[in-house]
Amino acid sequence: MRSILVAAVLVAACGDDPAPLEPTANLAREIIDTKLSFDVTAKRGTASITFSPSTEPGASLEVGDLGIDPVTMAGEYVVSAQTGAQLDLALPASKEPLTVDIPFGYNFHEGFQGASSKGFTLIWPYYCGNLFPCHSQPADGTTFSLDLAGVADGQTAVFPPAIESEAPSYQIAWSIGAYTELDLGTTTAGTLVSIWHLPGEDAMAAQGGANLVAAFDWFEKTLGPYQFGNHVGTVSVAWPRGAFGGMEHHPRWHVGSTALSDEETNVHEAAHGWFGDGIRIECWEDFVLSEGTVTYLAGRALDVVAPTVGATVWSGYRNELTTSITAAQKVWPQSCGVVDIVKDNLFTQAPYIRGAFFYRGLADKLGPDMVDQVLATFYQAHMGKPATMQEMLDTIHTVTGYDATACAKTWLLDAAIPTPGPCP
Repeated sequence: MRSILVAAVLVAACGDDPAPLEPTANLAREIIDTKLSFDVTAKRGTASITFSPSTEPGASLEVGDLGIDPVTMAGEYVVSAQTGAQLDLALPASKEPLTVDIPFGYNFHEGFQGASSKGFTLIWPYYCGNLFPCHSQPADGTTFSLDLAGVADGQTAVFPPAIESEAPSYQIAWSIGAYTELDLGTTTAGTLVSIWHLPGEDAMAAQGGANLVAAFDWFEKTLGPYQFGNHVGTVSVAWPRGAFGGMEHHPRWHVGSTALSDEETNVHEAAHGWFGDGIRIECWEDFVLSEGTVTYLAGRALDVVAPTVGATVWSGYRNELTTSITAAQKVWPQSCGVVDIVKDNLFTQAPYIRGAFFYRGLADKLGPDMVDQVLATFYQAHMGKPATMQEMLDTIHTVTGYDATACAKTWLLDAAIPTPGPCP
């Protein structure tokens, strides 16, 4: 009853219909800030969610299988209703941001769908609701703060206390273990680059991070300023057997322990600070704008700072192109908001490798420095915002005068797998 009365007061304060507000679905009401506090022993959390102003009432959140406690705003209860994994709130239309506080309990989810019992989180692409109330659409961006309690003695939780530039929901993460921090060095811009590794991984960390500072420095100098703080680096995570690679949890990106010694993986995840995180993708269909661009950037940066390593990386890419990519695998579906990135088989190596060779074809035709200029122009125009692969093609044309449509069709749209070489 108190919830209904408070809702009525909120409506009256806004000068609208005095009838009590009802929980109303409104996924268009954006989240602009997310403050998270967790007790990892009790598996409890609190989220303070700030919504943008809205001319329409209501707000909606994805809540997975969270156990939601009563929602409050400024200490007063807010009426809510949950249907499946969606929580709708009774919020008024407002010209100002509104902040709600949501206490909740969460469950462990293995298979990279939330918080693992092994001490790490991974919520890409759309499992954030298993960890905290959220919006999982990749175009949505929120700032974050994160605090963890309940970490056992002898264990260290590695996570960013704050992400002060807009980030996709899947960017926030933590990992808990017996970590040692290895400081690799500082870039020209003053960014400290580290690796947090687990016991017995000293040599792997040194090998995987051998050129990480130089590559990060090249990204900052070539593409533009990094948005997510001045202390970054790789966190080695004991992912389950068979899981190889990393995840773009900037500024503390995760790399599976089996890939820690692989330089390309470390540099690839670092590059997501510019594409995939620094620039979000508009739709899952634009996945290639994140992964294809970053795969190219990893090879390009290593070509510059460690040419022998770069040559090995590109040789590996060519091997994947001929042995791992099939004609049936999608690269750039021509839709937006229709494709399920997992269920519709878009999450394969095809967007990574074919995307990288699209840019390599541009570099072979126009020169790699010109492609650097394109990527820098695009980043500085779209940093902190979502963007599309079509906008990348438009930028290529604006910067260079070259129409990359035919090259994009060959590498990103046609089923046949091309032979690497200059764009036509």
